[in-house]
Amino acid sequence: MSRFIILLYMGKLLIIHYHLNPGGVTRIIESQVHALAAAGFGLPVCVLTGKCDNPQFYAKAGVELIVEEKLNYLDSQADFKQEYTYLKDFFNRHIQAGDIIHFHNLNLGKNPVLTCIMGEWVRKGFRLINHAHDFAEDRPENFRFLARVIHKLFDGKPGTLLYPEAPNYSYVVLNSSDRNRLITYGIGPERILHLPNPVVFNGKAELNDRERIRQNVFPALQAEEGKQLITYPVRVIRRKNIGEYILLCHLFKDQANWVVTQPPKNPVEVEYYEQWKQFCVEQGIPLVFEAGEKVDFEELIIASDFCFTTSIREGFGMAFMEPWLLGTPVIGRDLPDVTCDLRQSGMEFPLLYDRLTVQWADGLRDFGSLDLEAQMEYIRSLVKEPEKEKEAFQHNPFLKNLLNSINESLIRKNKATILKEYSILNYGQRLKNLYKEPS
Repeated sequence: MSRFIILLYMGKLLIIHYHLNPGGVTRIIESQVHALAAAGFGLPVCVLTGKCDNPQFYAKAGVELIVEEKLNYLDSQADFKQEYTYLKDFFNRHIQAGDIIHFHNLNLGKNPVLTCIMGEWVRKGFRLINHAHDFAEDRPENFRFLARVIHKLFDGKPGTLLYPEAPNYSYVVLNSSDRNRLITYGIGPERILHLPNPVVFNGKAELNDRERIRQNVFPALQAEEGKQLITYPVRVIRRKNIGEYILLCHLFKDQANWVVTQPPKNPVEVEYYEQWKQFCVEQGIPLVFEAGEKVDFEELIIASDFCFTTSIREGFGMAFMEPWLLGTPVIGRDLPDVTCDLRQSGMEFPLLYDRLTVQWADGLRDFGSLDLEAQMEYIRSLVKEPEKEKEAFQHNPFLKNLLNSINESLIRKNKATILKEYSILNYGQRLKNLYKEPS
């Protein structure tokens, strides 16, 4: 008697993002792969992307990697209908019934053709999870691009496609503020998972070697001994508000060495970055750029007295968390939409400020709200007339305590909170539960 073996296809998890360049979303995808393995996730995992600088990671993790350059950011001058036809055929070949689609930043407006195509897969009944790190609504140029492509392909409006009424379409958000935003858009709370990013470091350097590490890092950066070391631990892009960091570098140059870790990768951001570099040279502001290319990043964080954030917008705000794991406190500009959740989890941030007030032509302004030219003009005025620095301290009383030391017990407390609440194991289990939910 013949025996027939029937193989039942159980589906796979498709993780999709425009590119896997070094950066925040790429790190989260790598963490997602690690976390699912640690949680014993049963389905095969396949990553689809337009570019990948580290294919070895996925090969070592046993994850299939498919690189298709048309998944990357879309040129605004492209033939949208041609792109649509090509990518629809691509997904027809790579998505099967039973698959789960986990798309990072689907609605960001970087490739609206993909947003349109994924909408079709939702209408076909496929399970889709939109992992929203950022929102096109916060980036007017992106939103206009989305609207233009959607109108061109479907003669429709963005809202229905971005936020469809479909039980098989759910969302992952990084903080409670974004969850509340989606609810105001009409998304049912049951379709939204608040999933904070996991926080991990490689752990290559030993914390008890801080003094030895400082002895290596200071000479490599030509940093002045006897001063504190302040580090801006992120790539320089507009929303990170480097102008404010440069202003503070000028005000506190006698107390601390100020360094920036990495230049931008995005060509659109490079001109902005180069203008600030040139400005610092012209004004004699002793900021060290590209410190992350001169010394090991993790050792730089350990050697630092503080990590500093001046960002005016974040999805999750990893910079508020990672340094504590290496024994380095975080100070700088507060972002309540981000830090509210962190504080509720038990973390404390004693040296964050709400705004940096400056005297401008039309009265008192938050420095972070000024454009590049205005920020430069204000800093230039302080360099030219040092007596105006007193005015900056008068408008911002917090500045006199800005570089105060933070108690070691608080550093240990914040580290313990992160290890407990934002672990890779917790992250993997919550993802696994998400995928098990019925569509």
